[in-house]
Amino acid sequence: MKEDDLNDKILNKESIPINNNDNTDSDIIIKLPNSNDNISQKLILGELSNKEKIFSALDKINITDEEETEDAISLRNIHKTYLIGIEGVPALRGITLKVKKGEFISIFGTSGGGKTTMLNIIGTIDTPSRGDVKIFNKLIKSNTSDKELSNIRLNNIAFVFQSFNLFQNLNVLENVEMPMKVKGELSSKQIRERALELIEKVGLSNRINHFPNQLSGGEQQRVTIARALVNNPNILLLDEPTGDLDTKNADIVMSILLELNLLQGITMIMVTHDVALKNYAQKIVRVIDGKIHHEVNVSLKERKECIKQLYERLEINMGVREGTQSSDISKNNLINTSENDDEDNKKDSKTVHRKLNDYPIRKFIEAKKKQILNQ
Repeated sequence: MKEDDLNDKILNKESIPINNNDNTDSDIIIKLPNSNDNISQKLILGELSNKEKIFSALDKINITDEEETEDAISLRNIHKTYLIGIEGVPALRGITLKVKKGEFISIFGTSGGGKTTMLNIIGTIDTPSRGDVKIFNKLIKSNTSDKELSNIRLNNIAFVFQSFNLFQNLNVLENVEMPMKVKGELSSKQIRERALELIEKVGLSNRINHFPNQLSGGEQQRVTIARALVNNPNILLLDEPTGDLDTKNADIVMSILLELNLLQGITMIMVTHDVALKNYAQKIVRVIDGKIHHEVNVSLKERKECIKQLYERLEINMGVREGTQSSDISKNNLINTSENDDEDNKKDSKTVHRKLNDYPIRKFIEAKKKQILNQ
């Protein structure tokens, strides 16, 4: 079947009812096949209506049960030294950390302190020079085979990076399908159904045929999240997930991540420099010079207040938040953009569709053709 025919089949009227009375992103919704996971199917990530579910889940958190919770990640005396020329440069110097199943951890520290190295070792992208890593009791050492590490990444761990890392030559649907094709356990039909389900979950049903350069930063990050979820990971590793986003899209992405953690129980570790994000997590880990300097548990009261402010910002549909590096964020320091400003910004937005002949390569080809004809 040709790609155009396939896209037409996906976007036919039976699959997508269109309401022409409004032009919001939620107008076009794909009807998904029946799923055994009814609760998961009903949850549309990033919806304001999920606020009550979030606070209900927070109220059920019982601190006294933490000791009985299984360890999702265990790091013991982790050292990592990189060889540059004949000299060894230490990146980690004896990191010991435990992350409980379903826990949300934030890692803070200055650049070069070892945060990303630590995240890469947890994600099996890198291996320690010394020390033990356990992912759900699976022991990982410096001599663990690449095949074993690949299987862990494919089945247990997913990543959300600051730079999105989407395939620029694939559309949204194809990007989300890719990890399932690599895993090779589902049929083409099952892969497509799963991809469509997750694209709907992150609110991008009307963007399935768009390429990354036709999406805003926030939309690209939501595609990255959908792609990360396709193989049902137990652990989600976040490397500056809001670093390249404006504050409005950062709030949307954080609401999605909180829902995945609190409503679906996915264990999360987030590396960030933005102190405004720290109280979303249950625990803050400060890394300095390759060592854990201290750990701080975020109180339930602080966490609920931080999430409450997040939903307040989402509800008033603010444009820009003043002072993104401030941990004291309230309604008073929100700057609302006017409708006229939104229209002006939209003209320059990446979400505006390019016509085929507007692409630079097409203009170059046309110019060359004219040059040849005039010779």
